[in-house]
Amino acid sequence: MSIPISTSSGIESLSHQFRTATENLANAATPGFKRRLAACREAGNGAGSPVVAAPAVDFSQGRLVHTGRPLDAAISGDGFFVVETPDAPGGRVYTRSGVFRPNDRRQLVDGAGRLVAGVGGPIVLPESVSPSQIGIGRDGQVTAAGQAIGQLQIVRFEDPSVLTAVGASCFSAPDTASPTAATEATVSSGFQEGSNVSTVRELVDLIQITRLYQANMKMISKQDERMGQILKVLMA
Repeated sequence: MSIPISTSSGIESLSHQFRTATENLANAATPGFKRRLAACREAGNGAGSPVVAAPAVDFSQGRLVHTGRPLDAAISGDGFFVVETPDAPGGRVYTRSGVFRPNDRRQLVDGAGRLVAGVGGPIVLPESVSPSQIGIGRDGQVTAAGQAIGQLQIVRFEDPSVLTAVGASCFSAPDTASPTAATEATVSSGFQEGSNVSTVRELVDLIQITRLYQANMKMISKQDERMGQILKVLMA
């Protein structure tokens, strides 16, 4: 970790990194969560002061956790499930969290009750079929009592860095980013993809950030003392 030790700009940078690390820790057990990376850059005024930028995202694969629930699905490889919502650009968000359930209309939805997109439209579970009779194939094909009823839509982005985190392990895409079918991704039924956050790494970062914050505060305190001494001399 390389964090500039300066005055107010350094404090702002450290505060930003502290918030990012605590957010990561808070989501260490959240299915599909992707670790945030605190980002700072130098200002373009030649002063070398850090400017806080929006956090980047680490899209590396999380560990697959077996749940045994037939409506849980985890992606291995490059890809996202598609969730329909009117609150996002294009009416869709993208997620690695495959924790699904049927709503009161037997449509497959996510934890927030939003429709999970199928290749040919919403996936509807037959009334006569219990969740235990649902199967999800490695290609995302959904079956009910052995009969195909739809296929999960799974897409990829050429440059995932354009995605913006919008909460609940979901991301929105700008209008300029067009997803394509994730033909090389595979789906594991009865599994969830765990968060890719390492609690040990985040705790180590928090310790370093805290120490640097304290060093910054001491520096500011000393600067204030020197300024006070200078003012006393000038006013004497």
